[in-house]
Amino acid sequence: MSKTLAWGFDRLAPFYDSLARLFIGKGIKQSQRQFLPKLHNKKKLLILGGGTGWILPPLFEINSSLEVHYIDVSENMIARAKRKISSANNIQFIVGTINSCKEYGFDCVITNFFLDLFEDAELDPVIFQIKQRLLPDALWLVTDFVNQTRWHAWMLKVMYIFFRISTGLKTTCLPAWNSALIRAGAIKENEKYFNRGFIQAVIFKV
Repeated sequence: MSKTLAWGFDRLAPFYDSLARLFIGKGIKQSQRQFLPKLHNKKKLLILGGGTGWILPPLFEINSSLEVHYIDVSENMIARAKRKISSANNIQFIVGTINSCKEYGFDCVITNFFLDLFEDAELDPVIFQIKQRLLPDALWLVTDFVNQTRWHAWMLKVMYIFFRISTGLKTTCLPAWNSALIRAGAIKENEKYFNRGFIQAVIFKV
């Protein structure tokens, strides 16, 4: 991901969550909480594209001993995420991308609204890089958009135009992230849809 994209998300950080809730609705957070209880006995979590960190308090309520490596391309997003935790939480913050992660042996990973940042041609290498860092039978929690109706297609078009203007995002359409994960050997364990089917929360075993 480019420095331009990082700078763009830095600018959005102060009002990112409010914009998401206004534009998409309360399902944006409900969907990301859906499968968090599945991490109650996990030990080491990788979060990619974590954003402002609002998910950290409910995550640590479910599993207070979880070791978390939290990666986001935006320094301002990371700064906001740091304010959400207590000194007792075991978390390492990293400004960067999956390439910035030098750790291995994760038994779970969260990619919420992260895979939609990539073109289809980029997804397989990104997913491969993530899988390399996971233990066998790790859980992969994904929450992201789907494109199944005309309304979904219209919403996605508007969103990609907005992010292209505001952050410099090069991606112009939603990649087939579900298919890419299954192609990489991920096994879907459960799923749930939110916001008129526009958001899908999925738990995979990889």
